[in-house]
Amino acid sequence: MYTYPIRPSGTAQDLMGIVAADAAHAVARAGINMPNKHPLARSFLEPPCNLGGLLVRAVLELLPADRALAIHDAVYRRLAEGRSYHFQEDAPALRRAQAEARRLADAAGRQPALIGLVSHPPVLGEMGHLNFELVRHAGLALRAVRGRPCRPRNVVAVDHFALDTAGLVGEGLYAGFMGLYHLGLDRLALTRAPLSALIVGETAWPRLAWRLDRRLAEGGEVVIAVSGGVPETARLLYAAREWIAAQRQKSPLRGRPAEVLRRLRQDEGFRRFEAEGPLGPGLRRSVWRMLEGWTVSAAAGHPCSGAVPGSSSAEAGRLEPEAWEAFAAGLSALGLTQEQRDEARAALAEEWPRQTPWRRRLFRHFAGRILARGRPLLFVPVVHRWGARPGIVVGEAWSWQAMAAGRISGRVLGDAPRQWQGTADEFAVEFGRANYA
Repeated sequence: MYTYPIRPSGTAQDLMGIVAADAAHAVARAGINMPNKHPLARSFLEPPCNLGGLLVRAVLELLPADRALAIHDAVYRRLAEGRSYHFQEDAPALRRAQAEARRLADAAGRQPALIGLVSHPPVLGEMGHLNFELVRHAGLALRAVRGRPCRPRNVVAVDHFALDTAGLVGEGLYAGFMGLYHLGLDRLALTRAPLSALIVGETAWPRLAWRLDRRLAEGGEVVIAVSGGVPETARLLYAAREWIAAQRQKSPLRGRPAEVLRRLRQDEGFRRFEAEGPLGPGLRRSVWRMLEGWTVSAAAGHPCSGAVPGSSSAEAGRLEPEAWEAFAAGLSALGLTQEQRDEARAALAEEWPRQTPWRRRLFRHFAGRILARGRPLLFVPVVHRWGARPGIVVGEAWSWQAMAAGRISGRVLGDAPRQWQGTADEFAVEFGRANYA
């Protein structure tokens, strides 16, 4: 189904093989035909198209910031195929966010970093145009909040999901321009031909955190899909993995990986995954990565996990019995008490049906790498609405001003702004509940 090979690399990228297989099944069931991309044609066309994207990047960097934003606005409108929604530059929520940005700058003596956190509707079908509108509105919203010319950068995936529906020329241009002008997360970095890898090497996925941190530490503007992907992939890459990582921290056996492995091997599904799963030798040396991979595999309905083929809990938005059996076996192997297991199940049952997971780890990263170093942050939610009155809504901003002893202090804006204090994990849940489905 996918035109790029997915082979074990011994890194976290191996988990993408499981996710890609789940997405491939969903695409096949939708009856969507992918363009044919011959490997020989790829070897000739991809590098010059990457260079073309690099040239477009250079031109936009030379243009005034507002001109570059206007070009993005026009392109996104075109990609939305005429289904655009009015952006209200003087909306009360944006005026309040602008005032909060000024307040944070006065208090800290430096401009806050601005983060537009967008929802992520399906990329195919009648809701697909909303993805372009979300990014368009988010960029305009950050410009309005900043109150002066700026260059919002989008965190974008350069992977099977973003590129397989495009032709070779479009794919190459996308990887070059979106990956380099914006903050591309290139999950194909380990499978590219040498020349293409040289051109877009900066966008390789291990470098994204550094590039993002640098942008935010400078007080820049960034647009991110808070879910990290569409609901199906977000549940696998974030909800499942972060949930099992949280349970590991509670485990009395977290310092005894050999014992956890012994317990896991008592389960037939895990033994099958260990023998047949798509993890390279680097990950197979880690019990915790194996447990994470098995959890993701079971949620995706991957046959190597012992699940019934096609029974994807990630796609359904509910935990199928086969998936929960694997999750429960993992909790048992970690040595959690029955009370802890019940709490874990309740927590997962709340998060799993959501289109947008909490993303606790992402917010912990912002707190530890940006706020803790003295740069305040302002989060602007940008959310799609569907149904009788589809459109894009820019919600009330939430600010982070300072952090002490692991606790963040900030404000939630609105007609009656209120103070907020808590950990990054608590923020992730409260912010998610308030703004996303």
